Amino acid sequence: MSANKVFRFPDLPPELRGAILSYALVSDYDIILHTKTLFGEPFTSATSFLNVFLVNTQMYQEASAIFYSQNLFTLNAHSHRLPVHLTKRGGFLSEEGQGARRRVRNLKLYLTRVGGEFERVLGPALSDMLLKGCLRELKLHLGPPSDRIANRIPDPDMVQRPPFQALLNLLADPYLERVNLFAWRVHLTVFCPFHKKMSSTMKKDAESVDDQGLAILRNGPDWVELDWKALVDVYGAGQKIVRIGERSY
Repeated sequence: MSANKVFRFPDLPPELRGAILSYALVSDYDIILHTKTLFGEPFTSATSFLNVFLVNTQMYQEASAIFYSQNLFTLNAHSHRLPVHLTKRGGFLSEEGQGARRRVRNLKLYLTRVGGEFERVLGPALSDMLLKGCLRELKLHLGPPSDRIANRIPDPDMVQRPPFQALLNLLADPYLERVNLFAWRVHLTVFCPFHKKMSSTMKKDAESVDDQGLAILRNGPDWVELDWKALVDVYGAGQKIVRIGERSY
């Protein structure tokens, strides 16, 4: 090839362009939607994918489709309230961020508490990502509690309240193709009957209940997976959502 000859990337076959863009834009690590988290730094090569997006319209369409559909995005809402940068103008949960939100396919969410902000802000945003967007896989981690609520008396009736009912309705949405629900090893006893099968190496007495009514899982993993379908069946009060064609009469 001549030294002054231009190589035209758009002239490559679509399959080859897609493979190259996947190599450049799909991270081995989560894309962290928070500037400061308990789980690591934000995506360090943010400028690299922005530069690719800004080449031209065709490149943006092809590259952004791969970026949003093939990466795992992590939203850390472990603070007492949602971080301001998520809801301010241009943030992931803002009106301006709606277009980008709707393109995310795989989301991991860390949530300290299921309260009013979930019902008013986060829940509607996630529902919109499902119904009008591409969200199909959700991993939800409940806990550990923030410092501001760690000393509060546990609320065993939490699962009956509107915010948690909104969460159960979200988990049961048929457009979600894959759901995983986890609780921190210190959690409300209401979750105990819904533990998925634990490792055979764990002792039966590995879990105890403290004076505040919190279950504590000792000598085990930090997170215990819950049977979310059983949880929805027992505590879900809303009408089941079905896709057209799935209802049986």
